[in-house]
Amino acid sequence: MKRMKTIYLLFLITITLSNTFDNVQVLDIETRSEMKKYMKSISKDLGVKCSYCHDMDDKSIDTPQKDITREMIKLTKYLNTLLNKQFIDSTSHKSFVTCWTCHHGKLQPMNTRPENN
Repeated sequence: MKRMKTIYLLFLITITLSNTFDNVQVLDIETRSEMKKYMKSISKDLGVKCSYCHDMDDKSIDTPQKDITREMIKLTKYLNTLLNKQFIDSTSHKSFVTCWTCHHGKLQPMNTRPENN
């Protein structure tokens, strides 16, 4: 019985450790599936592959692109907090602003208005 408890405890520790992330500084994400979904959305919104920001041998290594991304995530969180306070009650949260808002699938956001057709 004691051996079974030990095995069970090791199993729980393994599960817990597998959902922890190294060097995640501004995201409140708890599971690998949530992280994967969020990272895919950023990748799609910016029109880049994972390797644009990440060292694929060790994704926890800091890069200049990650520093920029962290600041942009802080900005979108701030804007969404303001907009949520303005437009909906405080018990729910909606993402009004995402990477797509400015980037539209391109690495560099458009900084001029498109021509009228």
